Amino acid sequence: MAADDEITREMATYYDERAEEYNEIYLGRGHATIDPDVYTRDVAEVSRMVAGFGEGHLIDIGCGAGFWLQYYARNCSRVTLLDRSERMLSQCRGLVADLGLGDVSSFVQGDFLRLNLEASKYDCAFVGFLLSHLTLEEERAFFGKLKETLKADAQLMVVDSAWNRERQRYRAREGVQERALNDGRLFRVYKRYFDRSDIEEMLARYDFAVRSCYVGEAVIAVVAEPCRLRAGCLCRR
Repeated sequence: MAADDEITREMATYYDERAEEYNEIYLGRGHATIDPDVYTRDVAEVSRMVAGFGEGHLIDIGCGAGFWLQYYARNCSRVTLLDRSERMLSQCRGLVADLGLGDVSSFVQGDFLRLNLEASKYDCAFVGFLLSHLTLEEERAFFGKLKETLKADAQLMVVDSAWNRERQRYRAREGVQERALNDGRLFRVYKRYFDRSDIEEMLARYDFAVRSCYVGEAVIAVVAEPCRLRAGCLCRR
């Protein structure tokens, strides 16, 4: 399924308008189609994974309001926070100041697929709740750009939305859905959900192998590394 230009623009507006309330879902607040406590339990587990991830110069692609920064920053010498929404980055700047990370943090505003970024610059990448909004064509472009941007042996962490029987009660596995802000305004977004096999197959298409994985009721998280670093890896080439 493809997201047309109108949906793409509407998604951009939605996330811009949602910036001030974006992190509420991680804290068990805000609009959710499943029990908010599910998110808090999953976030607690994923936070422990994130706290063990990162080294050198990390790029957080689609950083949103920067929620995960507090967990991975201690492992890194530099952090680049990238998002297409200036209002999201404004939230990030506030968090960076609160955490005292101004000296090691930088910000990039724009669409990752269209930015001119330095090649082979980053030691690792964190991607939170972005891949599920990309069509297959955009996914291919994303990983092509990612490989150009990362160093050869860079690790990748992906955190995204889990697909399971509980979620099936409320959502289609892929398609355009409505999202509500706290003030009741509705926007359409393109979204897909992942189970473990989906994530493993997607990463294998781009020569990444899963090193560790958490599958919760709402959130799925994986740490992956280039396939050549794992003996016996069966990634397609």
